Amino acid sequence: MQTLLTFQAFLAEKYAPKTGKMYMGDVRELSIYLKNKKVKEISSHDLQQWIGNLVSPAGKGLERKTVNRKVSAITTYFLWLQGLGAITADPTLVLNNTRIQSPLPDYLYEDEIKILSAEASRDPRTYLLVLLFLDTGLKSNELFLLTKAHVDISDPYNPELWIKHSGKHSKKDRKVALPARFTAVYTQYLETYMVEDKLFPFTGRFMRMIFAELKRKTGINKELTPKTLRHTHVVRAYKRGEDFEIIFDRIGLAPDSRPEAEEMYRRLAGKGI
Repeated sequence: MQTLLTFQAFLAEKYAPKTGKMYMGDVRELSIYLKNKKVKEISSHDLQQWIGNLVSPAGKGLERKTVNRKVSAITTYFLWLQGLGAITADPTLVLNNTRIQSPLPDYLYEDEIKILSAEASRDPRTYLLVLLFLDTGLKSNELFLLTKAHVDISDPYNPELWIKHSGKHSKKDRKVALPARFTAVYTQYLETYMVEDKLFPFTGRFMRMIFAELKRKTGINKELTPKTLRHTHVVRAYKRGEDFEIIFDRIGLAPDSRPEAEEMYRRLAGKGI
């Protein structure tokens, strides 16, 4: 416990606020479990027992992503201690096989984005779909809630999109800035398809058909879905230097999903665009 205030300062410097807060809670939870055992006395066996309690139905029965975040938190903590010289051996080294990592998803490189945009621009509806997913990172279920009232093009050079929810999801409401090119595509779409109110009055199945046709015509040898464009949006924004908290706020990512998502996108961005 005596190390936690200094560790908190380290987290504040290196991580986004929400990630740092969660990591602090995870390490504090471990400290309570170990009953303030001295850091030099903590063994790999102690950590494995703690993780076993987290995943066991007889214990806490936590989900995989939550356990992975906690493992990431304590790994960060012990690496920090080792860097300070407070411990000589890292007890988390044996946890590499305990941690469950999901395979990295597909995202598009810049040359693939150019190919996709060129093909999508042949039809204003398809182009608008691609722009929205690529430039805002919104989810498919959010797309189908959009109406004309959610789009603000009063300043055509600075269009904005309101992504609004109802009920318990209203905390995910947010306003997202769009690139200037959106205005012309949006206006053409409204005129071509005579949209009355709901922006995309079709089914998810029909949208999947649109993306399947895009994949066929572009020859992009990757999964090509709205989720692929959402991943691409995050990686591009991170590579531009945006903070993860700003990006995650824009795409409406839940706080408890952010630490694992941050690690995944760091790994993705490391592959380069």
